[in-house]
Amino acid sequence: METSEAAPRVPKAGYTQPRWLSVVVGTLVLAGLAISSYLAVVHYNNDVVLVCSKSATIDCESVTTSKFSELAGVPLPVLGLLFFLALGVLNLPFAIRSSRPLLRWGRLACVVAGVLFVVYLVAAEIILGKICLWCTAIHVLTVLLFVLVLTGELRRIADSPQ
Repeated sequence: METSEAAPRVPKAGYTQPRWLSVVVGTLVLAGLAISSYLAVVHYNNDVVLVCSKSATIDCESVTTSKFSELAGVPLPVLGLLFFLALGVLNLPFAIRSSRPLLRWGRLACVVAGVLFVVYLVAAEIILGKICLWCTAIHVLTVLLFVLVLTGELRRIADSPQ
């Protein structure tokens, strides 16, 4: 009696992601780049005012100048820029169509790292007892990108020949 094992699904080369998914991911990446750029400019240029309402709980300045605003001496907005740039490159059409594991796993690793970093940053805001609205926007963008990239990868696997 022979048993047949199902062959693992291998994503096909030349995969085309749905246009709406590419457009939404691209738009979110651009929004993340814009916010991260703004926060980096504010960090490095004391003449630029941080636009944010201030209350007992909402206080962007307290969050962006706290001990949690840098990691190993690197300002978090710079890390945000690097994250969104990397994710932008990994979501360019050539990278999406590629079946190279490095690009596919890199894209997934990037958004997983982003979400884990969001958890760290939200914990920092809880410790500070303050919320930064700009940071919250970055958190939302990152979680949405995680969901979309994961959705794209699952669609890619589902569309692969068996």
